[in-house]
Amino acid sequence: MKVQKISLETIASEAGVHKATVSRALRNHPTIPAKTRERVQKIANELGYRPNPLVSMFQAQARAHRPQRLQAKLGWINDYPNARCWQEFPWLRGYYEGARERCETMGYQLEQLDLGRNGASPSEEVRRVSKQMAQNGIYGIILPLILNAAYLETPWKNCVVSVIGGGHHRRRKEAPDFRHLHYPQGFPSADRDLFFNARLTFHQLTELGYSRIGFVYSAYLDNEAHGRAHAGFLIEQGQRPKSSRVPILFLEKFKEGRPAAFDEWMDAHRPDVIICVNPVIRLWVESLGLEAPKDIGLANLNLVEDVSDWSGVTENHGAVGAAAVDLILSALSRNELGLNPEPRKILVPGRWVSGETLRHPQG
Repeated sequence: MKVQKISLETIASEAGVHKATVSRALRNHPTIPAKTRERVQKIANELGYRPNPLVSMFQAQARAHRPQRLQAKLGWINDYPNARCWQEFPWLRGYYEGARERCETMGYQLEQLDLGRNGASPSEEVRRVSKQMAQNGIYGIILPLILNAAYLETPWKNCVVSVIGGGHHRRRKEAPDFRHLHYPQGFPSADRDLFFNARLTFHQLTELGYSRIGFVYSAYLDNEAHGRAHAGFLIEQGQRPKSSRVPILFLEKFKEGRPAAFDEWMDAHRPDVIICVNPVIRLWVESLGLEAPKDIGLANLNLVEDVSDWSGVTENHGAVGAAAVDLILSALSRNELGLNPEPRKILVPGRWVSGETLRHPQG
């Protein structure tokens, strides 16, 4: 018995809408009203429509490689005092540009939505921006490295939310130390794979012949990243002889000059290479009469413009921003608005770059 194939044209005729409307409704595209999507999907189910997976794959590839007219918007939430920080600072710009480019490729526009400019409470700000989103047809938002953790804890309704990183957050009065664990429950997230990046760096340094590998890190960044770089370093260090292990030096301030704790750590442990993030470490070792890479090696876990001549890891911020958009579009395609009981997390590994702050390989 020959099975009749139900086409989009058949569904469109039955529903009294255009074929393109049927296509978008079956993909839960936010430009189609919810009631229309539900009606078209019900008719498709009653007719026994089944999508051809090969055709769906081809269409997805075609959309990804074809510039499209902007049809919908996603929101980029910004609670930084400097509204243009995402365009001006190299360690932030990559996230925004990666998200913007992915949005444009997929037919969306990325609109920045500013919070915290009016002195209102976080809940009031979220209600204000939510109303603005509804008026502008924004069904998905990205919370990138938010300063105020309250925006991660306040309910965002009738939209899909994805997070970049764990969310920057200030110390809380009830938890004054840096070890307070915070994770935005219910939000899928995209982030750098700091655990892998630290292990990759340690491995590269070992291959170059360094034996006393030190790590100078911000206590704040360690807390913000849930200790992942810290953990990766310790995993690799645990495989080395105890006599060569250098304890991690956690510091809270880097802008007030070279601290005594750094001098004491250098004198006590004599590292032959230092892993770090803050470029000021290079100035500190030079002020001690040491030159990189002649006297000591330096490796940076976040290679951006101001440390472009260093050796270390480029975190691929653009891919992280793009992944945050992918999480939203995937949820929108399934019509999953609101909190997800099983949020997904995408970790983007970094890439090793050989620069001028480490000795060159032998041979």
